Amino acid sequence: MRGGLFGLVFVAPAAVAGELLADRRGRVRGGAALVVTLFELLGFAFAGYAARRLAPDAPLRSAALAGAVAWGVLQAVGVVTSLARDQALHPLTLVATALLAAAVATAGALLAGSAAAAPGARRS
Repeated sequence: MRGGLFGLVFVAPAAVAGELLADRRGRVRGGAALVVTLFELLGFAFAGYAARRLAPDAPLRSAALAGAVAWGVLQAVGVVTSLARDQALHPLTLVATALLAAAVATAGALLAGSAAAAPGARRS
C-alpha cells in the first residue's frame, strides 16, 4: 500500500495535468500526451521500486499491488472527470491500464532488486 502511495508522487500530478490539458472530449494530444503518459509510467515504476524496498520478502507481489494502488487513484480521477463530462467509460481501457500499471511496477521492483544486488551495493 505504501509503495502505491509513493508512486502517487508522479502519478497524481500527471493525472491533474492531463485533466487540465484535456480538450472538451477529455483528450490530451501531442507532446503533452507523451509527457503525461511518461510521468504516469514513471509513477507506476516508482511504486514498484518503493514496494520492493519496503517489503523485500514478497517483492513482485508487493510491487504489482503497489502499481494497482497507484492505478486505482489514477482511475478514480479519470472516472469522476469522465462522468462529470458525460463521457462513456471503456472497461477494456481500465483493464488494460491496470495490467500495464502492474507490469511497470513489477519492472520497477526488478530494478530495485538489481540495484541491491549490484557489486558494492549497500545492504539495508
